[in-house]
Formats: sequence, C-alpha cells, structure tokens
Amino acid sequence: MARPRKFDTDAAIDAAMNTFWTKGYTATSTDDLAESTGMLRGSLYNAFGGKRQLFELALRRYRESGAAGANPAPADLPPLERIRRLLLAGVDQAATDHRGCLAVNTVTELAVREPELAQQARQAFIPLENTLTAAVEDGRLRGEIRADRAPRVLARQTMAGFHGLLLQAKAGFERESLHAVVDAIVDDLRA
Repeated sequence: MARPRKFDTDAAIDAAMNTFWTKGYTATSTDDLAESTGMLRGSLYNAFGGKRQLFELALRRYRESGAAGANPAPADLPPLERIRRLLLAGVDQAATDHRGCLAVNTVTELAVREPELAQQARQAFIPLENTLTAAVEDGRLRGEIRADRAPRVLARQTMAGFHGLLLQAKAGFERESLHAVVDAIVDDLRA
C-alpha cells in the first residue's frame, strides 16, 4: 500500500513559484526548492519529477493567477483609461516588488538556453494581449483610439512598452518617470 502524501501540492507549487521568481530558474537549486516547499529532495522528485517539471507547474500557476498583468480595469471606464490603469497597476507592482514579472524574467533568462521553457513563459502574455486588443477595438468603436494600425499591432506595441517598463521598475527607475512613460504610451494610442 502506498503511503499517503503529507504535503499540500498547491502550496508546494506556490512556494516553488516564489523561489523561481525570486532567484530565477538557473540560480534555483533543488536544495532551494526543498527548503521553500518544506519537502525532502527525494519527495520533491517523487512528487514533481524534478526541477524542470516543477518550474513548468510554477509557470502554469503564474499564468493562471493573472499575475502577468492581464487583470483588466473596470469595464465601465473608457478604453484608454482601462489601458492606463492596467499598465499603472503592473508598473506599481513591479516597483514595489522588484522581482518583476516571472514570465518576462523567464523569457529574458532562458530564451537562448531553454527555448521550450521560454515559450511556455510567453504563454503568460496571451491574456494581456487579448485584454489590450479588446480595449483597443472598443476604443476604436468609440473614436478614442487611432485606426491607422491593426488592433493587435497596437496591443503588442503597448505590451512592448509595458514589458520594458517592468524591467525598468525592476532596475529601480523612479515611479514618477515610469508613470510618465505609461501616459506617453497611452497618448500614442489616441485617435
């Protein structure tokens, strides 16, 4: 008869996610994961298969949590204000928690060495892109957002600026300068 598990799988994945988020994939050791999850190394391998598999679960948890910036502002706000608030919330979070965005960190760290993991991290950008595209389309219908580029192109342009701001926030740029750039990104969308 198999022994019952004596750990909370969700809590272990959350703990691993926070460890990877703080240290990065490469710098996180199995001992770090064992310490953060409260599990023995052997139990960690038996439960999750290894560091890479646990990292994949952590990335999935990160995507599902909406932590990559896809939490939209209230739908009753004008589209440009929704976009502005979404960007400001992400920038303020990154300025407070200098770990930045786990997905951006992962792509930056692993794009060359571990392209499959970087691709999985990029999946976290899809909800944000869809949220921004919907806001751009709504803004166009209202005559608020420019119509000279495809909505998805404008959404990706906005994401590029946003992800750059997250890196600047992680690097310690002043919040006021980050907010000024958010306003410039939003102004560039105006009709």
